[in-house]
Amino acid sequence: MWKALRLPWRRDVLAGVDLDGNLYFERSVRSAQRTRRHVVYKKNINVAEYNDQLIPIQWQAWMRHTRSQPPTIQELLHDVERRRRLAENVHRLATKGMSRAVAGPEAVDTAQNSRSQPPPPPPTASKTSAPGESFEPEGWKPDSANTRSNKKDNN
Repeated sequence: MWKALRLPWRRDVLAGVDLDGNLYFERSVRSAQRTRRHVVYKKNINVAEYNDQLIPIQWQAWMRHTRSQPPTIQELLHDVERRRRLAENVHRLATKGMSRAVAGPEAVDTAQNSRSQPPPPPPTASKTSAPGESFEPEGWKPDSANTRSNKKDNN
């Protein structure tokens, strides 16, 4: 808690903590227009092992100054729950797709036929042509009177 106090002699001020225990700091720099933000990982990580997935997307947005306020713990917990529900739905859809594949194409056809089918297209008129439908472009040939050499001769 004492790290979050903005005291005149303190360079780094604690902005928050994520669910993994990583610490996020903000530093005011006199020559810069905006603050510098950095993270102190709970575990020592080599540069080669760095991955964007190490910190939550909400904290990434804060680090890049996309959002002004750091995310709350409730926001991070809500995102974890959303990801869990998403993974559950993906798993449910995958097993549903597998059951259709095991049942064969007949089950898929009957499922598609049970849905409402779009109305058939209206019948087309018999051999009536629209204006300009029989138009065929011809090649363009300039008149010899309009060429530059003839204009020079005429002047």
